[in-house]
Amino acid sequence: MNLSKSQSSRPPIDKLKVAKSFGDAAAHYDQLAEAQKRIAGRLLNLCPKAEHILDIGCGTGYWTRQLRDHCQAEQVIGLDLAQGMLDYAQKVGDNATIQWLCADAEQLPLPEQSLNLIFSSLAIQWCENTPALFAGIHRSLKKGGQAFIATLVPGTLSELAHSWAQVDQAQHVNQFIPSEVLIEQLQAQDLTVLNAEQYTETLYYPDLKAVFASIKGIGAHHVQGENHLTGRQALLKLKAAYEQQRTDQGLPVSYQVLILHLQR
Repeated sequence: MNLSKSQSSRPPIDKLKVAKSFGDAAAHYDQLAEAQKRIAGRLLNLCPKAEHILDIGCGTGYWTRQLRDHCQAEQVIGLDLAQGMLDYAQKVGDNATIQWLCADAEQLPLPEQSLNLIFSSLAIQWCENTPALFAGIHRSLKKGGQAFIATLVPGTLSELAHSWAQVDQAQHVNQFIPSEVLIEQLQAQDLTVLNAEQYTETLYYPDLKAVFASIKGIGAHHVQGENHLTGRQALLKLKAAYEQQRTDQGLPVSYQVLILHLQR
């Protein structure tokens, strides 16, 4: 497989817009991000004790604090591209032993071999240059250090994509890097993939408004390379198309999740 081709086929990611999307969502993120709660909680349970930890894409800091307590860490660095998220994180909860850092995950500004563990839940899908990210993870981890990553892969928001396809041909759902490409990129950076698990996390909502709120609530409404307005008629068509997928539990929203356990 040609990795560079697989990477370049994705539309470019506007990091400033992504950061703004998440920064704007900060105050309501923890209440709305049910998918993040389920996925991050599952990832956290895999993490062992560790002294020095980095949380990539720390958001509001909720899971940074959970990580600190779960791993009995001496120091945790919460890193995020969105200053709005970090501002919120510093205002809530206990900041003891936590350092908040606004930086780009693709250019980790950390000393070599300074970390025992790296944690990242639903963040690296916003990275444009994942090989650079993985190189930074390898460089920052101590020998034998571990990384636990949860990210989104193709098939995420499939119900929404299917419904939009019945309305127009525009791209309304972000494109994600396939699992096999990510694994090859990791191996190219001399990171050992101890385990890779892919599964579907599905949530249900009462109506289309709630579906959109759940996606916007985790900052995931920014779409790569697209800047178009959606008219009332298009939304009515979308609603009718999505209603065809309704179950007894409600309107489904599915996330294809890849969980990675890595070691340097």
